[in-house]
Amino acid sequence: MRTSHKALACFALTFLASVIAVGAAEEITTETRDGITVFGTLYGADLDSDSPLVLLFHQAGSNGRGEYADIVGWLNRPGFRAAAWDQRVGGDLYGSSNKTVSGLQSDHEWSYCDAYPDLLAALDRVIELDLAEKVILWGSSYSGSLVFRLAAERPDRVDGVIAFSPASGGPMVDCRARMWVDSVQAPVFVLRPASEMARASSEEQRDVLTAAGSEFLVVENGVHGSSMLVDERTEHDMSAVRETVIRWLGTISVAN
Repeated sequence: MRTSHKALACFALTFLASVIAVGAAEEITTETRDGITVFGTLYGADLDSDSPLVLLFHQAGSNGRGEYADIVGWLNRPGFRAAAWDQRVGGDLYGSSNKTVSGLQSDHEWSYCDAYPDLLAALDRVIELDLAEKVILWGSSYSGSLVFRLAAERPDRVDGVIAFSPASGGPMVDCRARMWVDSVQAPVFVLRPASEMARASSEEQRDVLTAAGSEFLVVENGVHGSSMLVDERTEHDMSAVRETVIRWLGTISVAN
């Protein structure tokens, strides 16, 4: 089958647009207080130095590059840098490996709550590197709960918190979002798919978080975690939800 010049031109333009959208990417690392090397990827490093930085943390079984491969581009386009991190609790979900897990020197079984030092080290590292004046925490599933603790403990360096399907089940008993939300000073936006709201625990969580001042959005046709923003994972057009997220992030970027 012969490919037309027009088709080739369209392909080239599409490819170029995807490269520009994601922007420059570079690997960054840090070390936790308990001696674990945590790997991250910074996207949009070529954006202005005053661009807000979104720290992206993944769900269980996952990794930063895989979970956020389809998300970092539209974060970069309106001017947000993004750093996607691999936590010690994760894996090969979404087609990429978890470098932090691969580098662990033992087969110790970590709990979801045990990953908190990874988030803390990531925040401290971007502050040390002076990567942004404004930092927004973004969590997915179990990390969607851990970001509440990080925001509560570092109020001077966290400007916003966005959490997708923050986990609240038994394994999270010592690090649920509700334990920290009253101490979070930054604006909070929580998103959960409608399919999860049938659970009594999700209704209860919404009541607790909204009572503390968090915004809460129930997403129709969504799936668990940050993947609710990705058309291919939901099999629906999620552009309206993505636009809502970008608008909310914009309110943080312009706030004093």
